[in-house]
Amino acid sequence: MNTVFDILLLIVVAVSVISNFYGVPGSIVIAFSSLFHGISTGFEHYSFTFAILLFGIVLVLELIEFILISVTAKKYGSSKWGISGAIIGGIIGAISGAFVTPVVGAIVGSFAGVFLGAFLLEFYAQSDLKAGLLSGLGAFLGKIGGLSIKVIGSVTMAIMVFDKMV
Repeated sequence: MNTVFDILLLIVVAVSVISNFYGVPGSIVIAFSSLFHGISTGFEHYSFTFAILLFGIVLVLELIEFILISVTAKKYGSSKWGISGAIIGGIIGAISGAFVTPVVGAIVGSFAGVFLGAFLLEFYAQSDLKAGLLSGLGAFLGKIGGLSIKVIGSVTMAIMVFDKMV
């Protein structure tokens, strides 16, 4: 029976790495599926501490993405309004985009949401079109950097899990 759980975990982990591009936080899925697998198999391949380590990596990746969006938007002149708009817009964009087309819509929605959220709230706060556009651009670039880091982190987590399973 454990072989079935092992195969399922490896499939979920592989799909989770790719899911980052679709607005699904693959690193979180990897951590939860690894914890579930460990509990289901009595932690046959790895320890509970390893599963907790994966959750720690998830927290670091999410924090890095938040920081990259914030710092990059700030570098382009964004205030707290623009940064808040970027974070909220990214979440709303990913969710609403997923309803339009589950795969591409989530990606486009997330990036568009980050840009539009930062742009709209910065424009509201400063009544300056250029400041709003620069804020949106900075948040958009931060999102690209954050997604890149999350993909690298998810690949690293996948390698860690595969290493423990083989």
